[in-house]
Amino acid sequence: MSEVGAEQQGQNQVREDLAANFMAGRHAALNAYLVQHGARLAALHWQPEPAQIPDTPLRFLLQYWQSLKPADGIPPVSAISPLEMRPALGYILLIDVLEQGWDGRFRLYGTKVAEMYGCDMTGRLLSEIDNGNYISLFFRALYSAAWLSRRPVYSHHEPPPRVSVRDWRRLVLPLGNAEGEVCRFLVGNVPGDWRPPASNPQG
Repeated sequence: MSEVGAEQQGQNQVREDLAANFMAGRHAALNAYLVQHGARLAALHWQPEPAQIPDTPLRFLLQYWQSLKPADGIPPVSAISPLEMRPALGYILLIDVLEQGWDGRFRLYGTKVAEMYGCDMTGRLLSEIDNGNYISLFFRALYSAAWLSRRPVYSHHEPPPRVSVRDWRRLVLPLGNAEGEVCRFLVGNVPGDWRPPASNPQG
């Protein structure tokens, strides 16, 4: 096997292990993965209650999604309306599912998220986040777990000090196609305060 092939195989295994940990709600294992990279997982909640979400835009999105949810499934893509989501505009991402949730394409990338992230990812792939580094694998695994479980999930993580955002709070809400399969994610993503990034001698 070539060096590139071995590296890809290793990344796939990491991603699958992360997805299994997400599905099982293994907070300690997920946090240990982030700690290796100088980050931290502050919270992870499957099927969160509004009281578990500190940010008003995310609480609004959760309650909006719940209001559209049928008794035995997930809201259809056709049910959501941009006009009805005004209280969360700027923090909304819409992601079209690819590869059974292992990847996705940003149909919409909120302006407030883009401003803090430093890049508008509209039209680009989840796998392109930070050039496919550790945090890209982490969130691809999260979205895959959400695709499999068909449940909403809330995460709160703190990036390493070299990153100029103190934390990110994210709510992932699955949406279905006409057959009821998860085909898109409605995501709220709220950044924490800006901070001067620490120097990173190792790059």
